[in-house]
Amino acid sequence: MPRPKTFHYRMQKDGYYHAEVNGHHVKAKTEAKLLEKKKQYEKKGAVVNPQTLTEYAAYWMPIHKAGVKPSTYNAYLSILTATIKPIGSIYLHALTSDHIAEAFAALNGKSASYIHKARILLIEILDSATDAGYMEKNPARAQSLRPPKGTKGTHRAITPQERAVIEFTPHRMRLAALIMLYCGLRRGELLGLQAGDIAGDTLTVRRAVYYVSNQPRLSEPKTAASIRTVPAPDFVLRLLPKMTRDCFILTGTRKPMTEQVFMRAWENYNKAVGISVRCHDLRHSYCTWLRDSGIDMHQAIIWMGHADEKMILRVYDHPGTDRENAAKTALFSALSLRNALPAKKETTETRTK
Repeated sequence: MPRPKTFHYRMQKDGYYHAEVNGHHVKAKTEAKLLEKKKQYEKKGAVVNPQTLTEYAAYWMPIHKAGVKPSTYNAYLSILTATIKPIGSIYLHALTSDHIAEAFAALNGKSASYIHKARILLIEILDSATDAGYMEKNPARAQSLRPPKGTKGTHRAITPQERAVIEFTPHRMRLAALIMLYCGLRRGELLGLQAGDIAGDTLTVRRAVYYVSNQPRLSEPKTAASIRTVPAPDFVLRLLPKMTRDCFILTGTRKPMTEQVFMRAWENYNKAVGISVRCHDLRHSYCTWLRDSGIDMHQAIIWMGHADEKMILRVYDHPGTDRENAAKTALFSALSLRNALPAKKETTETRTK
């Protein structure tokens, strides 16, 4: 009778126990964990990855999200880290739909957008692990899972009173606020705006700024549709200081603002106007006024920098009082006209029937 093979392992300088099992390099913090991984490798069925979910996610992110902007990558990483925190120490082969449900439950109170991104990231990671043979099936795709619905977006359209305060309060960030409010620019597009992008009564969005460790980086706008020319009101353009074409309008120099400078300036601006307004609230307000003014949806799509109307209708369009009153007037007018029409006369044939 052959003697059982001896299981050789050793502790290395990193403080982990290392061994070879069926041609796979395995490591664990304790001997017990190492033996557990050994047993899993020797089981029949799916090949088991010796990493926990957290370890596999750390391997997966740099490979599968390498093409996104650093700011987007960091946002994904932050969401993923928070999502898998309750279950990150579990080995891939041991994950069940109950574990995924536990992770989803911890997202209660987050926005619907945040939860959607978390769910997609988790599905993508475990799809990769399944395709590689590390798991038999993806537990994040279980039909019984019900992620929290999440809270609705908190962006809003500003009120007419807030609009007046923003227009007339003197401040170094007044111009920035008015450009976002009356031209619909995103924060990054505003930060990337140069004097040469303004011609006549229009400005053209050609670039955007994102941040890496507080330092500004230039990139193309968010999407191809984001590269656009929009009308700029005269009272906004009159606030522009004189500068050369290659200067950024918020700094008057050839360098855009750093993130900390912008955040401090915007916080100070909020105190000066006496209201709490976020950059994206101004863009939301712009879209609402486009729609309230009766601007054609196709034109609104172009000026907002979107590919179609879905985002406008789902996120940005906040029907204002003017539009609501106009709709009521149109409805009541149509009803009055209908009631004023003469009643249809009965015919002899109708009465006979």
